Amino acid sequence: MKDAFERRALLLHFADVLEAVNWLIQNDDSHKTVRELAATNEPLARFPLLGQVSAHMTSTEFVRCATRAFVEWPRELLEFELDRKRLASTVQLNLFARNADGWRAYVAGLTDEVSWFGVGLPLLSADEDVHASSTEADAGSPSANEKEAEAAVASEAPHNGEQIEQDRESVETSERIYPTWPWKSGV
Repeated sequence: MKDAFERRALLLHFADVLEAVNWLIQNDDSHKTVRELAATNEPLARFPLLGQVSAHMTSTEFVRCATRAFVEWPRELLEFELDRKRLASTVQLNLFARNADGWRAYVAGLTDEVSWFGVGLPLLSADEDVHASSTEADAGSPSANEKEAEAAVASEAPHNGEQIEQDRESVETSERIYPTWPWKSGV
């Protein structure tokens, strides 16, 4: 049951990020940093993340980076088994590159509700080129993990293609995994 509460906490955090992104898009002021905007606008002041990212990050940069960081979260959070490292590493790579102090503060804020978040991830060194990998993903070329996953599925499909479809169906028709998820209720 703890897993369901952790997923809920991460979904609520994701909703806060979307709310901040929405506000920044609607009130675009690309001349100020996100920290400056959060300090002078009450609606943004309630999002600690905005004070944890780089002091030089503009609203446009934040929107781009946050989108890359959180785009996979809804899908990942609905998976039967969470890829915990992937959830945390996408945020670290996209929002906290070269900002170890901000990353530590961000993780500390989330670990009250999600104790495993960020655990085991090494801090990024200042000379790592993290944007090259995210640029490849933005350009439409699949990442190494995506390529491996596609290859595994492709090699499995001819052998037991029927089994894959049966597994997919059984997940959708099985008993409720999380009792509070309304789309799994018998009503």
